[in-house]
Amino acid sequence: MAHIRKQIRDRIEAVLSSAVTAVSGRVYASRVYPLSEAKLPALTLSTGSETSDLITIGVKTLSRALTVHVDAYVRVTDTFDDSVDAIAVEIEEALAADFTVNGLAKDIVLTGTDVEFSGETEQPLGIARLTFRVRYVTSISDVETAR
Repeated sequence: MAHIRKQIRDRIEAVLSSAVTAVSGRVYASRVYPLSEAKLPALTLSTGSETSDLITIGVKTLSRALTVHVDAYVRVTDTFDDSVDAIAVEIEEALAADFTVNGLAKDIVLTGTDVEFSGETEQPLGIARLTFRVRYVTSISDVETAR
């Protein structure tokens, strides 16, 4: 098995790959290399910071809060804002429908959205970053199993 963080990331990738029709399955977890124009629109997702607090009721457990970033990459055109909003709708609704991340988490909640532009590619890109907080619990001695 793997750390719950990886299981959560894998589940979110699977949900978004099947639910966000606007990107036609182009969802990449922890992508390092730039996206080519042929692979747009696309989503990337990564896990960011995580905080944890000790809970000592019975078995010692950790209550954790993980930051997950979902970045939507879209070519900048006259309809960029509409495209980003349409993709955001699909992302938000797909993750809301899997509110406990298939039982791995207590909840997943959108905490913010940022939109920026990049001119570093062949055609200018618009990037919308949706940031989610995922709350989950593990035993301090078993970080591969959700509690």
